[in-house]
Amino acid sequence: MKEFGSDFHIIGNYKKEKSSRTVYPNGYLLMADGRQCILELIRHYRWKRIWMPAYFCYNIIEYIQNNSEIEIVFYEDYPGCYDGHVVATLPYADGDVLFRMNYFGLRAFRSEQEIPVPVIEDHSHDLVGDWAKNSNADWCIASLRKIVPIPEGGIMWSPKGYCIPSIYQSSAANEELSQKRWKAMDDKSKYLQGLVGDKDGFRKLYLETEDAFDELDCSSIDDRSRGYFESFDIEAWNYSKKKNWEVLNDLFLSCNVEVACPENRELVPFSLIALFETEGKRNDVRKRMIAESIYPAVLWNVPNLVSEKVKDFSKRMLSIHCDGRYDDNDIKIMLYKLQEVLRYD
Repeated sequence: MKEFGSDFHIIGNYKKEKSSRTVYPNGYLLMADGRQCILELIRHYRWKRIWMPAYFCYNIIEYIQNNSEIEIVFYEDYPGCYDGHVVATLPYADGDVLFRMNYFGLRAFRSEQEIPVPVIEDHSHDLVGDWAKNSNADWCIASLRKIVPIPEGGIMWSPKGYCIPSIYQSSAANEELSQKRWKAMDDKSKYLQGLVGDKDGFRKLYLETEDAFDELDCSSIDDRSRGYFESFDIEAWNYSKKKNWEVLNDLFLSCNVEVACPENRELVPFSLIALFETEGKRNDVRKRMIAESIYPAVLWNVPNLVSEKVKDFSKRMLSIHCDGRYDDNDIKIMLYKLQEVLRYD
C-alpha cells in the first residue's frame, strides 16, 4: 500500500455471490447521499425545528439551511458526553424533531421511547451495529460512502415501519457525478498499484464531485453503487476493521495517547480516534503522519459558537482509517510508520 487513508479506491474482494440485503434494515431506500435523506424527511414532515448535536459536520448543517426553511437549534453532544440526560431534558415543542448521532460507532443502543418528539438517528459510522439493528427511532439514516467503498450513497429506513416519503429515480446529473467518482476510485486503485504515477487527476475528481453533492437534486443512488452495496460483505469488512482497530489501539495506548473506545467489546469502531493533549500536538503529529503517507481526518472542524468541551474534542482529535481495505501486511507497514511518528510525540 503506497498510502493510507483518505477516499476509498475500488475494492473487489468483499463482494458476495449472494445478495447482502438480509443483513441490512428492512424497507430501506437508497438515495444519492446521506444529506438528501435528511432533507427528504424534513420536506415530507414539514417539521418546524430540528435539534442537532453540536459536534457534527457543519457542511451538512449548511446544506440543510440552504435547502429548507427549518429552524436549526443545537444541543450539547460529542463523543464521551452523557447524551441520555441531555436529550431527555431538552425544551421540546410541537413541530420539533431530534437528530442523534452514533459517533464513530462507539455507542451502544439508545432507546427513543421516552423522547416526546420524532427522532432521526444517524448510523453513518456503523450501519449494522447494536444501536442500528435494535433502533426504535422514527427514522434512521446513514451516508453509505463513509463506510462502504462506493462513490456515493445514502440509506434511510424506519424502525417503526413508516412509509418511505418518496421514491426517486437516479437523475442524469447524479449519474454523471457518480461516473466521475467511480473513475477517481479506479484511478486511485491504479495509483496504489504503481500503475499510475500522478495522483493529481483523481484528487481533482474527488474534490470536484464532493462540492457537487451540495448542488445535486434529490435522486436515487446510481445502479452500479446499488449493486455493489447490496452484494457487499459488510460483516467480513467489519471483522477486518475491528481486528485492525485493536492492533492500532494497542500501539497508541503503549505510546500514552488517549483513544476514544467503544462502550462495549461487541461494537465495531468506525476508525481509531486518537486524542492528543493539545491542538498543537495534534497538528504536529498529523503533519508527520502525512509525511509518511498516512492521511488522518479531522471529524469535524466545528465553529467557535459551540461549547468549550465540543471545541476541545474537535481540536485534539484525529481519525485514523483502519477499515477493511487494509490486510495484515498493510497494517504492519502502517504500524511501523506510526511507531516512528509517535516516538517523537
